[in-house]
Amino acid sequence: MITSVVRWKEANGERIKGHEIELRMEDDGCTEEEITMQAARRLIDTPGLIGVIGPDCSTGARAALPLYEGAGVVAISGSATDSDLASTQPPGGFFFRTAYRNSFQGLVGGLFVATELGATTAYLIDDGETYGIDLINAAEAVMREQGIAVSRDTAPLGTVDFGLVVQRIMEAEPDFVGFASFNPDVSLLYRQLRDAGYAGEFGAGDAAASVQTFVEPVGRESAEGVYFVGCPLTLPEDFLADFERVHGDRPDASAFVAQYADAATLLLDAVARVAEEREDGSLVIDRAALRDAVSAGELEDGLSGRITFDEHGDRSTSETDLTAQALDFGVAACQVQGGRLVNLFP
Repeated sequence: MITSVVRWKEANGERIKGHEIELRMEDDGCTEEEITMQAARRLIDTPGLIGVIGPDCSTGARAALPLYEGAGVVAISGSATDSDLASTQPPGGFFFRTAYRNSFQGLVGGLFVATELGATTAYLIDDGETYGIDLINAAEAVMREQGIAVSRDTAPLGTVDFGLVVQRIMEAEPDFVGFASFNPDVSLLYRQLRDAGYAGEFGAGDAAASVQTFVEPVGRESAEGVYFVGCPLTLPEDFLADFERVHGDRPDASAFVAQYADAATLLLDAVARVAEEREDGSLVIDRAALRDAVSAGELEDGLSGRITFDEHGDRSTSETDLTAQALDFGVAACQVQGGRLVNLFP
């Protein structure tokens, strides 16, 4: 996100109508609702706050969004993917996201398992949290439509010993096992499955798609061939060079670098359009006008694809072909190959 702000300043000027662009960072706790709400309260109390890039995770977002809504603060998340986060906010809401929805991520993953892997049986596991349940529900629905026999299970977030789950999987003998959760949970289940002799296909969602937190702990050879949906997008070389210039290193394998960069660009574009300078030099940014400007914003060539928003604040597309929609929404499927995450599409 910081790189995106630097790039925006270089393209549009260091200031907006004479005023500095200041950034303030808060740890929002991801799935820890109370921490997300505390971060939201601190940001809302910050003098001159015009918008928030976040929240990070779906569980925390669901708790904090009413606070931002009540304060009239625009929040654009690049990673909270729970399917109905935006559509359940009040009309004229202040929440937007450059991230795709779990409903679409699950659709892409489910169709991939059915058509590309040719699976006829699948064992799907959620972590009992908002993200995991939502993603697995979406994947299960499309798999069943494709004729795959699906078994369901739950392994609560923070599980270390997956012995009982592994036993049930081995008894079911599925072609494919999918687990929607975060690492280290996903990497631990995968290692215990392989140790038990499971030789079928394995996959997970964006929260586990990482070389650092999945491939390296599991080991390159053992991780070879694992599939993910919602993978890090291929970033253009000029952005990578700018990122390294700003941070001193290239970005890690975070799945949402592109989506957060686009969120920052959309917010700054909207602020520049609606900011009004008074005679005394002060700047006025009407909260409703900023919300409307974000809603009407568009990135034709965003790092995560073309971005426009629908009436709820979700990404919209006019494409009907699934692959074209994946390109529009920034959803990539990938596989571990040679210790790296290699995108299969787009």
